[in-house]
Amino acid sequence: MAKSSDWVPGPRTEILAMCRNWIEYMTVSVRTSWGIPQDQFTELEALYEAAQTLLQKSMDEAERTHVITVECQAAFAAMIAKMRFFRDRYFKIPPLDAGAWAALGFRPKDTHPTPAPPPDGIPAASLSYPGGPHALTAHLGPLAGTRELEPNSDYGYAVYVGIMPPGGATLEQAASEKHYLMKAPADGKGLSHYRFTRRRKEKILFDTEDGGMTAYVCCRYENQKGEAGQWGPVVSAIIP
Repeated sequence: MAKSSDWVPGPRTEILAMCRNWIEYMTVSVRTSWGIPQDQFTELEALYEAAQTLLQKSMDEAERTHVITVECQAAFAAMIAKMRFFRDRYFKIPPLDAGAWAALGFRPKDTHPTPAPPPDGIPAASLSYPGGPHALTAHLGPLAGTRELEPNSDYGYAVYVGIMPPGGATLEQAASEKHYLMKAPADGKGLSHYRFTRRRKEKILFDTEDGGMTAYVCCRYENQKGEAGQWGPVVSAIIP
C-alpha cells in the first residue's frame, strides 16, 4: 500500500493516469534536457502497458482469475518501483522547477505543514451488492455516535478483508496464499490489508472461486503519516 503521506495515488486507475501523464510529458527534448536515457524511458513505457493490460483483464469477469490478480499486483509493483526511480533519479537531481513538478502531478511542497496527530476516531463500514458478480461495495464513514472526521488525523480509511468458506477453512485452506479464515474474526487483526482509500465508497472484488463464501471487512483510520487508529466493527456479507 502507498501510505497517505506518499505521492503515489491510491486507486490503480489514478496510478496509471499519473504514469501516462509522465510518458506524454517527457518528450524527446524533455528527456534530453533531464538526462533520461532512452532505455529507461522505454522500460517505463513497457511497464505501463503491462499494468494497463493486466488491470483491464482483472476487471473483466470473463478473464479474471487468481493468476491474473496476482500478475496485476506484480505489474503495478514493478511500475511503481520504476516511477519511484524516475522521481528520485531524474526529477529530484537536479530538482525540477515548480512548473514541471506540478505538470507531473506532484503537489507543491508545503512550507507550513499542518500537524497530523494520531487518529482517534472510529470508522464503520457497511456492505452492499453493486450489481456485478463476485463483488461487494463497502460504504465507509464515522461510527454512529462518534465525532465527525478530523481531516488531519482521520485522513483516510485502511480497509481489511478476510474470506471464510462455509463452516470455516481447513488447515490447508488457511495456510494457502489467500489465508482463508477458520472462524469469524473478532476484529481486523486477522484480516488482510485490501487498500487505503479516501473515498466513502469502495468496491471490493473477489475471485470466482470465492462465490458463496463469507467476506469479512473491517477498517480503521490512518493519518497523513500512515499511522493507524482504532479498529471499527467487523461487518460481513456472502460473496455473490
